[in-house]
Amino acid sequence: MIENWYWMLVYPALILVVMETLWIGSRRRPGFGHKTAIVITIVVRIIYLTWRVLFTIPSDAWWNTATGILLLTVEVLGFAQSLAVYVTLWTPYAGRTVPLPPADELPRVDVFIATYNEPVSMLRMTIAGAVGMRYPTDGVRVFVCDDGAREEVRQLAEEYGAIHLIRPDHAHAKAGNLNNALGRSDGDLIVTLDADMVPRPDFLERTVGRFQDPELGFVQAPQAFYNEDPFQYNLFSGQALPNEQDFFMRTLQAGKSRFNAVMYVGSNTMFRRSALESVGGFAVGVITEDLATGLLIQGAKYRTEFVPDIIAAGLAPENLADMLKQRDRWCRGNIQTARKWNPLTLPGLTLMQRWLYSDAVVYWYFGVFKLIYIITPLLFLLFGVVALDTSVEALLIFWLPTYLCVMLCFAIIVGRRRSHSWSNIYELALTPAIALSAAAETLGLRVKAFNVTPKGVGLKEQVFHWRIALPHLVLLTLAAVGLVRGIFLSPELANTSALYINVFWCLYFVVGLVLAVTLCVERPRLRSAERTPMSTPVIAAFQNFGAHPGELVDLSLMGARISIPWSERLDPKGFASKASSVTALQIPEVGELPGIGSWIVNSSDGVTIGFRFDPLTPEQTVDLVQVITESPSWVRGDEEEKAYLATAGWRAVRGATTPTLPWRRAQVRMATSSSAVLHPVTLFERGPALELAREREAAFAVDRVPTAAAGGLALDVVDHPEAESLDRDPGALTAAVEDIGFGGCRLSLRHRLEPGALVIVEIPGSLAQPEVAEVRWVKRRWVGYEAGLQFDRANPTG
Repeated sequence: MIENWYWMLVYPALILVVMETLWIGSRRRPGFGHKTAIVITIVVRIIYLTWRVLFTIPSDAWWNTATGILLLTVEVLGFAQSLAVYVTLWTPYAGRTVPLPPADELPRVDVFIATYNEPVSMLRMTIAGAVGMRYPTDGVRVFVCDDGAREEVRQLAEEYGAIHLIRPDHAHAKAGNLNNALGRSDGDLIVTLDADMVPRPDFLERTVGRFQDPELGFVQAPQAFYNEDPFQYNLFSGQALPNEQDFFMRTLQAGKSRFNAVMYVGSNTMFRRSALESVGGFAVGVITEDLATGLLIQGAKYRTEFVPDIIAAGLAPENLADMLKQRDRWCRGNIQTARKWNPLTLPGLTLMQRWLYSDAVVYWYFGVFKLIYIITPLLFLLFGVVALDTSVEALLIFWLPTYLCVMLCFAIIVGRRRSHSWSNIYELALTPAIALSAAAETLGLRVKAFNVTPKGVGLKEQVFHWRIALPHLVLLTLAAVGLVRGIFLSPELANTSALYINVFWCLYFVVGLVLAVTLCVERPRLRSAERTPMSTPVIAAFQNFGAHPGELVDLSLMGARISIPWSERLDPKGFASKASSVTALQIPEVGELPGIGSWIVNSSDGVTIGFRFDPLTPEQTVDLVQVITESPSWVRGDEEEKAYLATAGWRAVRGATTPTLPWRRAQVRMATSSSAVLHPVTLFERGPALELAREREAAFAVDRVPTAAAGGLALDVVDHPEAESLDRDPGALTAAVEDIGFGGCRLSLRHRLEPGALVIVEIPGSLAQPEVAEVRWVKRRWVGYEAGLQFDRANPTG
């Protein structure tokens, strides 16, 4: 134990006060204390590592010494990686805008859209976006590079005036596909897009002008995403968290650009053809041809540049299994590239390029590093292996200020774009799989086939990924056993510094492991297309109410959600008494789009309607894609918003126990307190039952007297002796009406109805004549039952 150790707490207290002051200043004025925080953190980490080397390596047993050296090695590598981040972000990136050259100097542009087996609906949006890019001349050609050689893709390309390219084999996967297109085109500039990456109309306006510099080899824009990744979606944190890739794609890439080390990431990129040809085209022989191609072009002394604007966006992997397939490929591909083109020895690279590319390769061993951090306290709690020979007091003096310094420095230099805590969660969730991938590739155990990351294939029901969660569950089980053994079953460890240190260490990772397991509960994705939030005026044409103004709430190529306020011509009483489907939408800059309303929700202010488009023409699709991609809400920002781990856990628990979607009806329903009489149809099939109702309609269609039903819904009722004839049916059932509309009603009754059964229903004061209805659902109540009925008049096939 350190004597008078509390006097030494002045050091961590001073560090904490200074860093907290810098952090508060940076929150009020971004950039404040940026470089000061980095310098302080580097000094503090050097002091910490010096203490670790000189005073904390166990020497009593070889296994303790070996474990201690292994842990220290991982910490040193972590410091080296942090140094790369500090250097990269030392100076904020200042982007520039370069206008297009005069029309007579504009280069010809070829756009390559690489596809293999992606859904045609996804590819349609990308092609429409590429065709709709603005350019002063007609010097743009779009090539659909179809390695799947699908007939439907050929037809799709022809519809949009694109060129469909296929090849006789699939040699070298995506790189071979792009090289095939390179040899069959002649544009001065080449744009590469993945099948899901939709360019904005201004893509060429923000990139082409930069190539007036003859030394520029390629320009890379961020890969952004307009859907929620598994971290955002499964943890119900889409509003709180940015996409997990945003930090690298938007922040680190910008910093790397200062050293001409921006990385080609496979899409959203523009190349100078001569630069590609100088390195033999797209690199082959590795599964990450993008990283290798960019590295070789920079090695050929070309300059590269980063465009910070979001000028194209696509789909992030939609479930954790697909994300792991993607990261497995990236991990293996980075290690393969370093083995074939070692950035430390590749001719032509600068010192900073060598460092940053080497750091990018070492990063993919984070799974191995993180496993060492997790297993080290378990080794002590389970087997008594000591990796850190120190006291609690010494940790408070040396480790605590270092940890706080690292967290606060990270918050100062990156703002709210990424927190230290969430970086830990992201890595923990991927750790077992990536550790296995890195180890396998390092040992030369390779996969045979190139795996395309699935996109646009959503799950339709909730799934728990047992195979993915199993390593985390094993680690949690070992942690539980270790904690019980260390705290309750090992009296020799009681009140020792080693026990306190390793219990705290273990619990720190348990929190992250629990969230990682929660992430394995995969939410269903029920929408057929991602919706973009909008706030645009729209005109809706109704079947029985004419055209009414409203607001476009969200939009996709499949349909839209619109909000229509109540008005004198459009009121809830009339809406509930007539068929009220929307038949067309008038959207600015697109025109009239026919379709059909698929659901409706009413409130005191108006109605919200889900609208499904009829098949769109190519021209309508191009216009619609432009409206979608130019919306400010198309892609989420890259900053965290109240992204606390505790609130994320609570959101995940609350969301998992809440129904996936609210109940949405095809027609407006109005609350009421009427009574109903039901006559089960037991002797007739649907056809005879309909004939019976129609025969009675003539008798019920006379002598109608306007009235007001309970709940304020004004409908016609019948004042005729025949109206009481059905009441004398001995099999009739009585029920209370909870709500009613044109399409059906919701009832409370004592007797159970069978779903799918037909009934003839009378509701005096609400229905003008008896209606044949189908029982659509039944729910048990504390007393009696609740049932939903659909009237035959609302059934289009009835």
